[in-house]
Amino acid sequence: MRRLLLLFLLVLALGFAVAAVGLHLARSGAPAGGLGGGPWLLVHQLAGELPDHDGGAPFRLPGAAEPASLSALWRAFDAARQDARVRGLVLDLRPAGMGLAKAQELRRQLHALRAAGKSVECYLESAGEGTNGTLEYYLAAACGSISLAPAGEVALLGLWADSLFLRGALDKLKIEPSFLASGRFKSAAEVYTHAAHSPAAREALDQVLDGYFGQLVGAIAADRELAPEAVRALFDRGPLGAQEALAEGLVDAVAFPDEFGAAVEAAAGGAARLDLLDYGRRRSRHAAGGEQIAVVFAQGTIVRGEGGLEPWSGERFLGSDDLAELLEQLALDARVRAVVLRVDSPGGSALASDLILRRAELLAAAKPLVVSMSDLAASGGYYIAAKASRIVAEAGTLTGSIGVVSGKLATGRFQEELLGATHDPLQRGAHAGLYSPLRPYDAREQALLERRLGAVYQLFLGHVASGRGLERAQVEAVAEGRVWTGEDALARRLVDELGGLDAAVAAARAAAGLAPGEGAIALYPQTPGFWAWLAAARSPRLTPELAALARQLGAARAPLTLELPAELARWARPF
Repeated sequence: MRRLLLLFLLVLALGFAVAAVGLHLARSGAPAGGLGGGPWLLVHQLAGELPDHDGGAPFRLPGAAEPASLSALWRAFDAARQDARVRGLVLDLRPAGMGLAKAQELRRQLHALRAAGKSVECYLESAGEGTNGTLEYYLAAACGSISLAPAGEVALLGLWADSLFLRGALDKLKIEPSFLASGRFKSAAEVYTHAAHSPAAREALDQVLDGYFGQLVGAIAADRELAPEAVRALFDRGPLGAQEALAEGLVDAVAFPDEFGAAVEAAAGGAARLDLLDYGRRRSRHAAGGEQIAVVFAQGTIVRGEGGLEPWSGERFLGSDDLAELLEQLALDARVRAVVLRVDSPGGSALASDLILRRAELLAAAKPLVVSMSDLAASGGYYIAAKASRIVAEAGTLTGSIGVVSGKLATGRFQEELLGATHDPLQRGAHAGLYSPLRPYDAREQALLERRLGAVYQLFLGHVASGRGLERAQVEAVAEGRVWTGEDALARRLVDELGGLDAAVAAARAAAGLAPGEGAIALYPQTPGFWAWLAAARSPRLTPELAALARQLGAARAPLTLELPAELARWARPF
């Protein structure tokens, strides 16, 4: 037993030693031998999910790759544009999981890199292989040249956005949906109450798809120097094989990866290859002292208390306690001259959103607060942004959805008629069973909840009117739960400017009286210290869909929510 204990302690000590080495390497900023003197050809493979920001673990094991995130790529692009030693970028594009707004941010960075005199060469094994390749090709179109594998294709198919409706299944299970919503476009509960989109929901979502499709056609036409009519025709002809894509001007070369690599090497003139994310990490300006522009990433479904990452499903939760505490600290930090709040959220708890907004309002009273909207800043995601000094959104951001929804799934008949389980509830108080999951709301309860929803909805409208400098009637005209693209939101004064993080940071600097480039960029939430990371609670949850259903089936309360349902939130990535 003693030997086993010693062995365990030895293994534990070895693990901590490896972690300490990884932590040291991560903090040192460069491996042995340093970054070198260039010239460099930066390389990156863009694949899979791309969160806005990944605080991650405080160390990486030797040889482990830098976690991909939009903030890491943005940091690297910013450094590369200004670095004369960087000759260009080679981008290997694989199927990527992001919405249109993030893709627009990346396209803008590629265009800016080219404008700075750097080459940008992209390689596609295929833009879709049995899947829709529209997003991959949309990203590739921003490159200086595109090479495609001989057996690859350009599956430029357009937009496909499917929504799941559970009403038929619930009827078969004798589960009764009981939901209320403020605004005829607030369709979050339709997944439970309908078998298809309501006319209002279809109207709003059709407009979103029309806006998205127009943005795709316009960008590809401009990048590839094609007429918009020709691009629309190519959408209707896809998928196209490699030679067809070459003949139509969608790609510049058809080549195997080794042929593409050889051509890039020859054009690079002896420049050394360097991973883009590694370069960005080692070249970034750390904001340890001096004046700062703080960029705060607010990601995920808004909940009360603490947030975090669901390890099983990958769903992110934005905790009101976490974000409010951080905003309070930044308001008091004299080094921080301005704050950019980067929002990527479909909304969530109305109470949590209001608590965050209060802290954002206090911060905005102390120093400039600029909001940068990512793929989603809708419902609660728009609520927390409403009183910023300035709001910047991408044309493809899904925003608005100013409204409230509440309800429950009543399982009493399911339990009694299908399972044979019975209940015999006792109560004191006229509304003690209001949130019981056994029965739908009766007429009196429904009237009570309608008053509560109306009060929260009016509060939401008031915040938007006050924050945006609009008359209440103007807000009501664009509210009722309707979702808008960033482009449409600009026309309705829900946002101030179309652009990405660069535009938001520039606006924050200007509002703080700083010159362009003045003030170091500090990204938040910052990577935790090793011991804080080790001690952090990481309790697995169910998948988002099962968790939502479990809450509806078993919770003894139905909080008022400002949110897009999971299916509607996926309209931000309808490919």
